[in-house]
Amino acid sequence: MDSAKRILIAEDEEADVLLMQIALEEYGLAAECAVVHDGQEALDYLHCRGAHADRPRGNPELMLLDLKLPKVSGLQVLREMRTDGQFGSVSVVIFSSSLDEKDKAEAFSSGANDFMVKPMNFDTFRMTIKQVISTYILSGGGIFNT
Repeated sequence: MDSAKRILIAEDEEADVLLMQIALEEYGLAAECAVVHDGQEALDYLHCRGAHADRPRGNPELMLLDLKLPKVSGLQVLREMRTDGQFGSVSVVIFSSSLDEKDKAEAFSSGANDFMVKPMNFDTFRMTIKQVISTYILSGGGIFNT
């Protein structure tokens, strides 16, 4: 995988993962996608350890991160990423079902590039993912990108 286009999905809901992958496939980026199902696995992927010790080196360009992950919360994953200088160039977009403004504010104060509420409608969900891809992959618009 080319690290310039690598995408990491950290999501525990298989239906949401599938919808994200369908949208990524429309851009021809599905092969550039890695999926983890809990926060600990996300950290292991990023640090190339455990089951991800043999993954191709290099950081993903974009991480689609659920806030409410098992084992380690998405917010904790984000905080650990932003305190570790090696992940500063990774754009992190939070995908959450939470409508709580406190969650959104906490995500941004912890270093999220964007916060998207998961839509229930398939077409809206697909268009939201495509918008994120356009912003953070195709145009390189992440605030942490160099």
